[in-house]
Amino acid sequence: MTHLGKLIFAGFAAAALLVAAQPAAEAKGIGPTGAAIVGGVAGLAVGAAIADSANRNKKKYYYNGYQQPYAPGQYDPYFNQAYSPVAGVVCYPAQRLCYNNGGSVNGTWTRRAFGY
Repeated sequence: MTHLGKLIFAGFAAAALLVAAQPAAEAKGIGPTGAAIVGGVAGLAVGAAIADSANRNKKKYYYNGYQQPYAPGQYDPYFNQAYSPVAGVVCYPAQRLCYNNGGSVNGTWTRRAFGY
C-alpha cells in the first residue's frame, strides 16, 4: 500500500470513528463538538499508527569481530565421544543417554553405561 493510500485509509478510518463516536458522546452529554474532538483524536492516532508502520527500518547487525566457535564440520571433542556398546545402540556421554537406532532412549544401556 502506498503512502497516499495509507493516508486515504486513515482519513476514512477517522470519519468512521467520528460517525461511531457521535451518538455515544451525545448520549453521555458532551455534545457534537466533543464527539468531533474525540473522533478527530482517534483518527489522528489511527493515521499515525498506519504511517509509522511504513517507516520501520529493518536493519541487520553485523559484528566484525564475531567468529564461529568451531570450524565447519567440527565440534568440541567432548561432544564427539559417542560410542556404540552393541549394534543398534549409540551412547552419548555429553547427554548421559543411550539411544536405539530408531531414536528412542534405551534405558537398559543408559543404566549400564552411566549408572542410572
